[in-house]
Amino acid sequence: MTKWLLTLAAVMVLLSGCGEKSDRPSDNTTNPSTAPAPGESVTPPAKPEPFPAVSEPYHAEQAAANGDVVNVHGKLYNLDKWKLFLANLDVGVPDQVRITQYTDEGDPIFYELVYDGAEVIRYTYDNSRDKFGKDEGRPSTICRGIELEEDKERGSYYLLTGCENDTGTSFSFASEQLE
Repeated sequence: MTKWLLTLAAVMVLLSGCGEKSDRPSDNTTNPSTAPAPGESVTPPAKPEPFPAVSEPYHAEQAAANGDVVNVHGKLYNLDKWKLFLANLDVGVPDQVRITQYTDEGDPIFYELVYDGAEVIRYTYDNSRDKFGKDEGRPSTICRGIELEEDKERGSYYLLTGCENDTGTSFSFASEQLE
């Protein structure tokens, strides 16, 4: 009987160690050195659920109702979805978020981020509805993480890191209202 209890206890200890989470932050939010080497490609995320359809016109109220994180000239909606996306990124849970920011003229620009739960964020930029901008054709890239940057003039904002191409530089999300 004692042998059986000791064996059971040893198995329980081994199993409990398999589920432990590390206290250190995920590489996806803090370490830009995980960027792919020149010429190296990373596997894109599995096919996620599509984002809700965008109607014409796409007003901020509709964007918020669709679950987008919305920025209308500094007035933000659905910030809980952005915070959840960042939290899921830290613990390795697949997630996606669409940020819709409006130009001075009221045109939406979309920033779609899809995290695969392991190592990459697929980012797509869409300014096709900006009547005064040059339509870029929905470029996308694969990135390794997101970092919070501090700047005396701009304040705090999030940037993508370790991206495969320059499309990642089109992403910047101010976080001053988040704190």
